[in-house]
Formats: sequence, C-alpha cells, structure tokens
Amino acid sequence: MKTVCSFGILASFLCTFCLIGCDNTNVEGRKITDYNEYVLTVASEKVPGVLWSDGLDYLSEVYAVKKGQSDEWEAFGSIVGFEFEKGYEYQIKISETSYLDYSMGTPAWTERELLEVISKDKKDSENLPLHFIPEAFYENTSLPQYRYAADADNKELIEQDLKDNSLIPLDYHDMLYRGEDATLKWIALQDDNKVFGPYIIQSKSKAPEEMPESYKVLPPDAQIVGYGEWTFLDEAENSIDNLSFDVFMGYATQTKDVDRTPSAIYLYKDLTEYYQTEYPEANVETVVISYMLSAESL
Repeated sequence: MKTVCSFGILASFLCTFCLIGCDNTNVEGRKITDYNEYVLTVASEKVPGVLWSDGLDYLSEVYAVKKGQSDEWEAFGSIVGFEFEKGYEYQIKISETSYLDYSMGTPAWTERELLEVISKDKKDSENLPLHFIPEAFYENTSLPQYRYAADADNKELIEQDLKDNSLIPLDYHDMLYRGEDATLKWIALQDDNKVFGPYIIQSKSKAPEEMPESYKVLPPDAQIVGYGEWTFLDEAENSIDNLSFDVFMGYATQTKDVDRTPSAIYLYKDLTEYYQTEYPEANVETVVISYMLSAESL
C-alpha cells in the first residue's frame, strides 16, 4: 500500500508541476524582443521581390528602400499605416518591433509601423534595381515548355523559323505573382541583368467552343479545367506586340481532386495567318504554338 500511495503522490505532483509550467507559458504570452525607430527613403515604384511569411518564401511586389544614409536600395515588406502612391519618393519614419510568442504558429516575427511622413516628392527614383529576386529563388522555377505544330508544303522552313523566333524566351525562368490589388503579373529572368517583363496580365474568361479548331493539332497534355485569354501589358497598360494568348488551365498530372488549384497554364496562339503572309511560297495550312508555365506560385 505504501508503494501505491507513494506512486499516487508522485503522479499527482508531476501533474501539478506540468500544469503550473503550462500556465506559466500561457501567462507569459507575447514578448517584445527588440524595438527600433529609423528613417527610410521609399522609392517611387515597387519592384518584384521575395518576402518571407510563415516559413515560406514567396514572390510579390515590394518596397525599394534606403535605410538612413545608405546609398543601396533593399527590399522591404509591409508598413502598417503607410499609404503608398506610385510616382512619389518618400522619406518616412517607422518603428520596427520584434515579437516572440510560443503559442503562435510562427513564434517570432517583426512588425513595422509608420510614425511620420517626413516628405513626399513627385519624382522617379534613380538607380532602382530591376528586381529583388535572389538567384537561388528563380533558378528553382521552371523554364517554359515550348511546343509547335506546322502543316505546310515547306514544313522545315516554318519549323526552323519557329525554333529561332520564340515569342517568349525559352532560357528565362518564368514566374507569376500577385501585384497590388491582386493584379496578376509575370516576369522572366535569366540572371540579375537579363529580365523579360515584368508585365501585367489582363485576363478574361472564354468558353471552350471559343477556342480555335486549329488547337486540336497540338492538344494540351493535361486535364483542362479552365479557359481564357491573356494579354500582356507594360506598366503603362499598353499591350505588348504578339504577347496575347488563348489560355488553358489544368493539371499537368492526373488527379481526382477537382478543388485543387490547377498546376499548369498553357498559352496558345494560332500563327497561321502570319506565316501565310510571311512565307507565301510555303503553302501554309496551319501553324500553332504553345507554352506551358507553372501555376504553382499562384
């Protein structure tokens, strides 16, 4: 009996100790681990960059800023209370508070808040980088998968021209991301200095029967769940020559999960009329091109 009683007392003690330890953790709650105030110069436009949230890196539009007297632009995420207007360079004072709370899914994080707008000048900021996307990030994204089909008497001539004159660079890494107001954007990178875009994607839905019959000569190798049209625009919202496509959205691999976000985007274009005009002696009947892009970033 003494052994049983001793065991019961020990178990009760351990349980009480555990509860006290848990209560202390909950009572302790959120801690401020660091606090700073400093002045930023904020560039007159945002640029593509990589941010970190909940343990994941993701592509977005970011502020380009200079801290204090620095001459170097760097990427910056959200600033609570700051109402940015494109075309103006700002000097602002912000606070930066670091928190720790083990009851949160991400226990450590930092929040930035506007304290004061010191100046707001209408100007184009100078020497802005084209992007803040590290090589390790974009090298892990896919290259476009390019296909084409040509029906012509001189098929070799048309196919060689298709190989030599892709509308989208085939050795650039393609990335889709969301800009301000959830605007869909696209950028392609070969390295820090070789950039195609960024472009705004103007999209609209289409019905399957609106797609040209010619696409049947080069069907997408996927389970298609959506149809549309994409037009690529520059930052002034002017359309880019030849960068408009019909779009098929689907799963690049077989799946029964109809609620899952499509993993691939297929851009299609019928170039029959162009090649009939460009090479009348080739007796062109049909020319279709297709690019497959990854939709995993959306």
